Amino acid sequence: MGYFIILVDTSLVFTCSKEISSSLHMNPSSAAWISNAYALTFGSLLLLGGKLGDIFGRRRLFILGLMIFGISSTLVGLSPTATLLIIFRALHGIGAAIIAPATLAIIMDSFTGNNRVVAISMYGAVSGIGVSLGLIIGAGITTLLSWR
Repeated sequence: MGYFIILVDTSLVFTCSKEISSSLHMNPSSAAWISNAYALTFGSLLLLGGKLGDIFGRRRLFILGLMIFGISSTLVGLSPTATLLIIFRALHGIGAAIIAPATLAIIMDSFTGNNRVVAISMYGAVSGIGVSLGLIIGAGITTLLSWR
């Protein structure tokens, strides 16, 4: 579920970027940072997130990552300015960089043999479903309500 949340959110933002940027009066270069701030922090901190999980405990870091991700998600939705939105999207990426490696490591620690194969298969299936649902949910919510 942790990885699912990351993927839904990531693809959801793709469908909402135009509405977000027009709502906050962003020019095209600053609008690109809606995704860039997240992607840069997420991608650059994945290895560190995995290592910190090894040091401090995967479950503990997973919960910390969920807290950072959830709080930053709320802050993104409440952002009154483009600058704050970009900062909170970067924080969002930090939470995701903690959740992603912890999720897979917890699966590897929790299952063995054939159960591990089934768990990894479910992890992969949930990944594809999360990306697809994010696009649908993002378009639906943005169209019916608001990007926030």
